[in-house]
Amino acid sequence: MSPAFRTESPTQRVIHLLLLGVMALALVGYVVGLRQGRPAREAEAPAVVHARPHPTAIPATSWAEFDRREDGPNRDWPPSLAEMQQPALDWEAEPVRTEEGRRAVLAARAARRAFDGAPPTVPHPIDQMSASSCVACHAEGRWIGQEVWAPMMSHPHLPSCTQCHVPAEPTEFEPLLPPANSFVGLAAPMGGSRAWEGAPPTVPHTLFMRNNCLACHGPTAPEAIRTAHPLRVNCLQCHAPSAALDPWWRGVDVRDDFMSATWP
Repeated sequence: MSPAFRTESPTQRVIHLLLLGVMALALVGYVVGLRQGRPAREAEAPAVVHARPHPTAIPATSWAEFDRREDGPNRDWPPSLAEMQQPALDWEAEPVRTEEGRRAVLAARAARRAFDGAPPTVPHPIDQMSASSCVACHAEGRWIGQEVWAPMMSHPHLPSCTQCHVPAEPTEFEPLLPPANSFVGLAAPMGGSRAWEGAPPTVPHTLFMRNNCLACHGPTAPEAIRTAHPLRVNCLQCHAPSAALDPWWRGVDVRDDFMSATWP
């Protein structure tokens, strides 16, 4: 048979098909490469410039080296509360109460509240890391020096203090200007009303969260608002709640603690 009419074997046919496929893939790759353009050079990493710290910047301290007693907000406070001598408690002593002193105490109380009945702000630095610092001074109430009075907690069963009591202003940074508004808080009354001269006055504030009267009027309180009979612990037996200031008390069982009372 003439070589011009010789047929390809199956093996040769497969080899030819594979070569044709390789050439087709090479052609497709070449065309795609032309469309994508030349590869760009790798960008050089920018040089790291270490800025000089600002002279007023607070240096960062690692958590392992942080000591609350030396670096915390209360670093200027005395290290030991046990060294503070407390005044002797005389449960039968008659307190010296004057109208001027009472107004001064009520004015200081109102300055730490947005309105009557609001939780007071904290007038000193706090770290908000634990309630143990709050309990150290406010569990039983104590005097710090001759002027600062830390009142007793009237609701010790609520341990998350900063949930309601916030700092009055920042201590580590400059305070921000308050937004302009025309809000005027409700003023606290100066005293409770009496049914007649010599009668026990009504309670001049709400009783919610204030079930421990000795927290503000006990032997550790300032004399201007200190009770003259701290041994009589059932205060509501004589001093009735005010129907105008505290109308919710109706239906409350005053024989029990107010937190376990029956609401109307």
